[in-house]
Amino acid sequence: MSVDDACATDARPAAEGASGPGPRWVRRAVSLWLLLHLFAIVIAPASVAPASDVVLGACRLMQPYLGALYLDHGYHFFAPEPAESTLLAYEAQRADGTVVRGRIPDHSTHPRLLYHRYFMLTEHMSEAPEEVADLWYASYAEHIARDQGATRVRLIQQTHNLSTMERVREGGRLDDPEGYEDEDLGVFP
Repeated sequence: MSVDDACATDARPAAEGASGPGPRWVRRAVSLWLLLHLFAIVIAPASVAPASDVVLGACRLMQPYLGALYLDHGYHFFAPEPAESTLLAYEAQRADGTVVRGRIPDHSTHPRLLYHRYFMLTEHMSEAPEEVADLWYASYAEHIARDQGATRVRLIQQTHNLSTMERVREGGRLDDPEGYEDEDLGVFP
């Protein structure tokens, strides 16, 4: 076999109507599904208010698909008007008298998914039913005490309010202390 023969392309004519692998109807069905999937991915965030009636109608039409594949999960959480966030500050006192201060979630928490988990836990803390709120807080305190080697833990719920556009334009930072409101949740032994 010569080099020319080895590099030559298959000279056989292609079967009529075949332009790729698989039957034509399968290729068309996959193409149609990809177009619908792309449409669903675009329409989910586009339906966040303010949105037109056409977009909202298209989103309602795609909702079973979006829900089944969990593609509609979070766009409404942050937009169009995100709410203040709830954080948990603590002061953990160790047996030797040293005090460790911290906040949950802590920006140094990695992996990022764990940070997000802590953020969601503290975010829902403000929604705790009154009859179980103290148990919920005691659970946080117990975890912090174990983590920090502490004998007493003071918990402070911090509400981080959104900065106004004017405040930011005047040079205010998003993490300025004035943007936080503290509520003492108590000391837990």
